[in-house]
Amino acid sequence: MKKLNILFALLLPLSLFGQQKVEIGGFLGFANYQGDLSRDDIEISETKLSLGGFVRYHLTDKVKLRANGFLGFISGSDANDQKGSLRERGWSFKSNIFELSMVGEYHPLGKKRIGDTGIFERQVSPYIFVGAGMVQTSPAVTVTKMEDENLFPEQGFESTALSIPFGLGVRADLFDFVSLGFEAGWRTTSNDYLDGVKQNGNPNKKDLYMFVGTTLSFFFGTIEGYEF
Repeated sequence: MKKLNILFALLLPLSLFGQQKVEIGGFLGFANYQGDLSRDDIEISETKLSLGGFVRYHLTDKVKLRANGFLGFISGSDANDQKGSLRERGWSFKSNIFELSMVGEYHPLGKKRIGDTGIFERQVSPYIFVGAGMVQTSPAVTVTKMEDENLFPEQGFESTALSIPFGLGVRADLFDFVSLGFEAGWRTTSNDYLDGVKQNGNPNKKDLYMFVGTTLSFFFGTIEGYEF
């Protein structure tokens, strides 16, 4: 409940400020991560669910500002390293991941939703985005060797970190007040504890995570003389 209150406080100013230029929507997709318990850049078999909500404010036809709240689930295992040395180590982890962030979007093909005749015009708008946020995790590390049990949790473990979201997407205004979209976003972090492992893994390489999925949003504006 505390996290939901924080998200509401973050999104409310945008909603009040832009009653005629704002979208409120949801996100449903997948989460994955790269770190000390992921041999490859992305381990497809460890893909998990992610969901979230957002408010998008239209500064101009091409520039948007968006506040996000995402919840995802990530995991990793040395068992995925079928031919390497990590398989013998035998560590694995699972974690919830909660993100609050603010990003700016640039839509190079963005145009007015209402034409000169006052009629809604459909459009498909690809975009790129970048921003900043905070991420909170709760990793639980599992080991197979008894001598490794005293390694976790590591000294200095931090569950909260700064995150830098960046990525690309496409947004389609198919109906007057409904937009559909698809987005793929990566997040670099300020610490190496998404998986609960740092000193006992690779302390020189920061963890990162990603969200990929679809969006559905509802636009609040003025069309043909009617305000919503």
